[in-house]
Amino acid sequence: MRFTAIDFEKANNDSCSVCSIGISVFENGMVIYSDNFLVQPPGNEYLPLHTSIHGIAAEDTCTAPHFPEVWDLISEHIEGQIVVAHNGCTVEFPILESLFRYYEMEMPSYQGICTLQLSQQLFPYLNNHQLSTLAELLNLNFSEKLHHNSQYDAEVCGLIFLRMHQYFKLNSSFQPDHKIKKEAVKKDFFSETFASKKIDSSLIYPTEKPKYENHYFYSKKVVITGEFTAFPKQRNKLAQILFDCGADINTSISKNTDLVLVGTGAGPKKMEKISALSIAVMNEEELLGLIKDFINS
Repeated sequence: MRFTAIDFEKANNDSCSVCSIGISVFENGMVIYSDNFLVQPPGNEYLPLHTSIHGIAAEDTCTAPHFPEVWDLISEHIEGQIVVAHNGCTVEFPILESLFRYYEMEMPSYQGICTLQLSQQLFPYLNNHQLSTLAELLNLNFSEKLHHNSQYDAEVCGLIFLRMHQYFKLNSSFQPDHKIKKEAVKKDFFSETFASKKIDSSLIYPTEKPKYENHYFYSKKVVITGEFTAFPKQRNKLAQILFDCGADINTSISKNTDLVLVGTGAGPKKMEKISALSIAVMNEEELLGLIKDFINS
């Protein structure tokens, strides 16, 4: 399945005042493209409240392209595609329509899915259905510091949709085939289902320096995939060791990845991508040879 997750940030209350567009493209369960585009809103006028939310101000977009120019860069990922957005039915999708009307452009066709509405259907017992709440429920990393960065929010939205689709086995209309019982979707269940692969946000978006700066992993962009015998359902423990050794831990494979640590059960699609991008791989035996002194420290 291929789909595109989007997120917009606005400069003011005008629906056409988009100042940032985040986009993350998923295919076969992986992020294959992700980017953020600054957009100069009409008049480049900002309200202080909006700037306080996302940190973007008029000086940041005074030389940025207008929406039609940005559309040329992202249209292939939206037109004719499945497009996912959190609160998309009341925010992103109506904003898209407003932008196309304002610039007198032809409105593209796409299949829009609102993860807010879908999550309300699947998890009616939650107190709220914010991105952070759903990320916690589904054992996804969520950084409050990066919240309202449109690229980050788009990627989190995409991951939430992906996990809902994987667990509930949504039909072709992206709806559950059967009524969901509350007891079937308790938070503890998702913890057992997804927690073994979760890596703490503090390791992915660190604020501290690594302990060792002369290690092999120092400054290398590293992705972990598969299961490791020495770390049964303990990916976060492995990630902590790698971080201490200076690794820049990533959760998705891209052309910028330096090394992929491959355990058992790594998905074939992921291995195909690694091969296509000619990324170096390391198995568990090689890995343990490099970190054996740190496992019990």
